[in-house]
Amino acid sequence: MRILYLCHRIPYPPNKGEKIRALQQLRALAARHEVDVFTLADDPTDLDYRTVLSAYCREITVAKIDPKLAYLRCLPYFLTRSPLTLPYFRSKPLAAQVRKALATRSYDRIFVYCSAMSPYLEGVKDIPILTDLVDVDSDKWMQYAAAKRFPLSYVYQREGRALRNYERKICEQSCHVFVTTEREAELVRQLSDAIRVTVVPTGVDVAYFNPAAWSVERSVPTVIFTGTMSYFPNQDAVLFFARQVLPLIRQSIPEVRFLIVGHRPSRDVLELEKLPGITVTGSVPDVRTYLAQAHLAVAPFSIAAGIQNKVLEALAFGLPVVGTRRAVQGLTREVAAVIETGETAEELASKVAALLLHPEMAREKGEEGRRRVTAAYSWESIQKKFLHFVEEPDSVLHTTESVL
Repeated sequence: MRILYLCHRIPYPPNKGEKIRALQQLRALAARHEVDVFTLADDPTDLDYRTVLSAYCREITVAKIDPKLAYLRCLPYFLTRSPLTLPYFRSKPLAAQVRKALATRSYDRIFVYCSAMSPYLEGVKDIPILTDLVDVDSDKWMQYAAAKRFPLSYVYQREGRALRNYERKICEQSCHVFVTTEREAELVRQLSDAIRVTVVPTGVDVAYFNPAAWSVERSVPTVIFTGTMSYFPNQDAVLFFARQVLPLIRQSIPEVRFLIVGHRPSRDVLELEKLPGITVTGSVPDVRTYLAQAHLAVAPFSIAAGIQNKVLEALAFGLPVVGTRRAVQGLTREVAAVIETGETAEELASKVAALLLHPEMAREKGEEGRRRVTAAYSWESIQKKFLHFVEEPDSVLHTTESVL
């Protein structure tokens, strides 16, 4: 088939969840079909990866957007009922290229990754449109609103409501909608009974995150958190852990280290290095180098949606994981059961300390976690089922199953 694929950020390098998922979709589609990719780059360095991505598509078109100008473009819309997300990701050059492609090529499917890209398809008819809402962005904005004070709480709540109304519109115009978990599927079903929605989880490359291929260096008791550190939920999680949980762990394990690994750390996150035993790495060439130093991974989220890649990757690397219930809410019951959970600083500290003080128990949990995540979240099985829903006309038009 010929497929037009729209995504809001160039899906490379695969250093954050949204890019990992999009890249795996492209790999699966490109193995069997012709794919034309139209995408945006709000980081100039991402433009360098067009050549890498060309291996997965017939043609790739990338339009650059300036984040500062994009924010300014949003301001006039604040007094309207439109989501501010849409003008941020608007590019006239990209829109022109999409219109040209639709006018000159015959497509069998259009795949929209993220609701922000749907405006590029206004007026399109007679081509099946499949939309991946991933974690359902409107829900994340509402979670932000609950975590912030006025006036930010008002801004985030306004965006959540506006985007939810827009999501209803685009879902009803799509022949099929994909999300990452059953929780997000239920949010979509609440929009309209007419929407056909399927759960396609995010997976993990279990071969890439194989600990057997690494020389493990675990001496000082070490806890790790990985993720893009410009992302508010990640910032909130590490600030909470460093300030409230880590001091409690130090009462029984004074030498414990906390590694915060991920690019673009905010000023508040960088300030954490002033605390004893905390290292903030910034961008790293290979996260596995740091996973190999850690005894366990933490996911102390108060804001979370979908499936946390950092949790899958840590489990695939054979590390036990301690997190909040929000961190595991999208996982299968079998995988969630192997993760130690707590809600308060005291509960999380107790779970972390127990694993650090009992390395054999931690090793067994890590090995079991890798077995379970391999069985449930390997990309090979997820891609196969994903392709079924894209390729089969009956599936595109009628199914509401989950691939889990």
